Amino acid sequence: MSRARSLRDLMKIRSHNREFLDSINGTLGTALGFKKRTGQPLSKEPAIIVFVPQKINQKWIPGSQVLPKKLKGPNGLWCALDVVEGKKADQDQLVKIEPGTDELCERLRGWDSKIYAGSQISRQNEADRSYDIGTLCAFALRRSDRTVGFLTNQHIGIAEGKKLYHPIPWGIHLGTTVQAIECLRDEEYYGPDIDEPHTFNRVDCAFAELSSNVNRGDLKPQMMGVGQLGRPEKVSLDEMSVIGKRVIHVGRTTGLRRGIIAAFGYEYTDEAKKSIYTDLLIAGYDNQPFSTYGDSGSLIVLDNEELNPIGLLWGGWQEKLRTGYAQENWTYGVSLFPLLDLMGIELILEGRSLKSPVCR
Repeated sequence: MSRARSLRDLMKIRSHNREFLDSINGTLGTALGFKKRTGQPLSKEPAIIVFVPQKINQKWIPGSQVLPKKLKGPNGLWCALDVVEGKKADQDQLVKIEPGTDELCERLRGWDSKIYAGSQISRQNEADRSYDIGTLCAFALRRSDRTVGFLTNQHIGIAEGKKLYHPIPWGIHLGTTVQAIECLRDEEYYGPDIDEPHTFNRVDCAFAELSSNVNRGDLKPQMMGVGQLGRPEKVSLDEMSVIGKRVIHVGRTTGLRRGIIAAFGYEYTDEAKKSIYTDLLIAGYDNQPFSTYGDSGSLIVLDNEELNPIGLLWGGWQEKLRTGYAQENWTYGVSLFPLLDLMGIELILEGRSLKSPVCR
C-alpha cells in the first residue's frame, strides 16, 4: 500500500469512496488538504477533510456512520481522514459584512478616472430598473482573433449578448459578453481519472468583448491598489503545494483582503441534488471574511512579490468550520490556468495601452 502524496491521489481515493462518503448523515461536503490534530499545528499529511454538522464520540454512532482514521482507495492508495465540525448558518445569523469605506473601495466603485482589475462592473435587469454588481477580474485577449476584453464570472456576465457597464448601467457600456461557461462535467475538467455520475465543476466564468466606444487609454491592466500582475500560477494536482498559500484579492465591496488557501477540491451537493466541485476554499486573515457579495469576479492572486494570478473568485458560504471561531466566510474560487485554456484567452498583464498589449 502507498500513502497519498498529491491532490490527484486524494481525488482518486475520494472518488473510489464516493458512495460511502455520501452515506454519512448530514455531511456538508468534503475537501482535500492536510490533517489537523487537536492542539497541534497543521500537519503536512495529505488528508480528505469531511465536514459534518456535529462531531460525536463514535460510541454513540451506528457503525455504518463511523468515519475511519484512514481511507483506502484504488491500487493500494490510502490517506488520512480528517473530520471537521461545521454547520450552514441560519439565515438570521448570517455575518453582516459592511462594505469597505476606504479610499480604495471608493475608487473601485467608480470614483477613479481609470478602470483597473478589481473595478466595479454591473448589468441591468430586464424586468425592471434594478441592476446587479460584480467585479472585473482582469483584462484579457482572445487568442484566436486578438479580440480585447475582460474576464469575470458567468453569473455576472450571464450569456452571450449581455451588456456590462462601469460602474452602473447609466455609466458607460464597457463590454458585451461573448462567451460564458457555468459548469463542466468533472471528467471534462479534471480528466478521465475523475468521473463520477451527476458531478460537475463550477467554472463560472465569462469573457466580454470591450465596447468600441471605450477610450482604451482609460483602462489599466494592473490590480488597483496592489500593482503589476505577474504570470498566472498553475495549480499542480501532482503535489500539495497550493494548500496554505497566502492570497489576496481586490473586489468592489470589500476592497483589498488577504486570505489563505485552506483546502482544494471542495465537493458538496447543491439544491438540485447534483454534486458540485470547486477548486479553491479560502479563509480570511484575522477572522475577517475574504469576500462578500459584489466581490464576485475578483482575481485571486498569490500574496508574493510577483503577484501571480491563481484563481477566479465566484462566491462564498458563511459557515462555522473551526472550533472556537464565530461564523466565518469561506470563499470559493476556480483555478485560473484551466479557465484561460477553456476560454481560449490570455491575461493582459502589461503594455503601453490595451490597443497593442503585451500578453503572456
